[in-house]
Amino acid sequence: MLSNHDRQVVARETDLPGMALLLDSDRLRIALGHAWPEDRLEGLVSTYLNYKPGVRCLAGYTGATATGPLLLHAKAFTSGEYTQIRRAADARDETTASAPCLLDDLRIGVWRFPEDRRLAGLSVLASPERRAHWLRKRVPDELALSGSRLETLRYKPERRYVGKLTSDHAEALAKVYDPWDFENAWRAAKAVQTWTARDPLQLSHPLGRSKGRGIIVSRWLEGQPLDAEALGAESQTHRLREVGAALAEFHGQAPGTLARVSREDEALAVLAAANSAAWLCPDLAHALRRLALQVAAELLAEPTELRPIHGDFSADQVVLGVNGIGIIDYDQTRLGDPAADLGSFIARLEWNEACGSLPAGRAQQIAESLIEGYCGQTRSSQPSQTNVYVAAGLLRLAPQSFRSRLADWPTHIGNTLEQAGRFFRVRSRCRPVTLPGEACGNFGT
Repeated sequence: MLSNHDRQVVARETDLPGMALLLDSDRLRIALGHAWPEDRLEGLVSTYLNYKPGVRCLAGYTGATATGPLLLHAKAFTSGEYTQIRRAADARDETTASAPCLLDDLRIGVWRFPEDRRLAGLSVLASPERRAHWLRKRVPDELALSGSRLETLRYKPERRYVGKLTSDHAEALAKVYDPWDFENAWRAAKAVQTWTARDPLQLSHPLGRSKGRGIIVSRWLEGQPLDAEALGAESQTHRLREVGAALAEFHGQAPGTLARVSREDEALAVLAAANSAAWLCPDLAHALRRLALQVAAELLAEPTELRPIHGDFSADQVVLGVNGIGIIDYDQTRLGDPAADLGSFIARLEWNEACGSLPAGRAQQIAESLIEGYCGQTRSSQPSQTNVYVAAGLLRLAPQSFRSRLADWPTHIGNTLEQAGRFFRVRSRCRPVTLPGEACGNFGT
């Protein structure tokens, strides 16, 4: 059932008439029950949401069936794009393609796993026979993987799939990317392959890939994920210092051929996220855009830094191993400002604490341990613009409460805005920013 806040967003979204159905898992389950009666869906839980106003609304789900869980995703299209989807479905070869469920009146398409229009390699990995053949050809040095089983770890439809390959004698991480993301992911993987894993840092090196399929297979790092349970335990403080030290070693690696992230890229990412949050919460639009412009201006004024950075650093990307700290997932690894990784990690901590997955006050404790370990390894002080990057990270997380389908997502967006403002106000250097009178009005919708 849609909340009143959901209904307000849907009412403003005139280009995607199917959005209301995608936000209501119960209604979608009933609709799919009529279209795919053989699946006998007993429940449907939302697991992923990618929404860009007037452009797309893409949702992933896990369905409960008598034979086990069923992964599927649905997308609400604009009129022009849906026409192409309908033509492609009508022209498909029924002997080789699985039919999507198309709801013409709402311009919605629904696909069962492993069908995915953007992830060409997913059907290869999902088939035991095709997977074995591909692994023997593309990962010849790990023949024990050819008979491996595939476990889904994370799936963002039309963007990225992450799975674990397991056999009796080997393990590996398998990822499938859309063509846009594959290029940087492989560039980063090649760079990391040349790096030295200095204590306490552990790295996952690539084992094989296929550009045409968008697949990269990498070494599996054993250990305990740095999840909410580990973060909440104060007994892990010493390990959190190790995480900071490992990040410092990551930043100290050779740059190789990594792509650069520019100050303009950083600023635009903040502005775009604030704009998305402003669309969701019009009452907060002026405050969101004003702060985003201030943060963007601060970032643009900073001198260029070109050191290897993770690019999406958070607890999800950390494995606590017996012999060190594994930092994984190099999809966004580029050359940039090391403070961005510290800010990203701390922003996610603050956001998780606000959502209740961390005890009150724990985010600050973790951040202090992380920074202590980082500074101890580098023998230097904390990067001066860390708090600006925390503010930037929080603004980039502002729309996440809606995407995560939190019950009172407007309140969470407001709280995230307040958190971002607090960190920005205590940054180490303050530059006055003059805003033109109509700057917020011209920021876009």
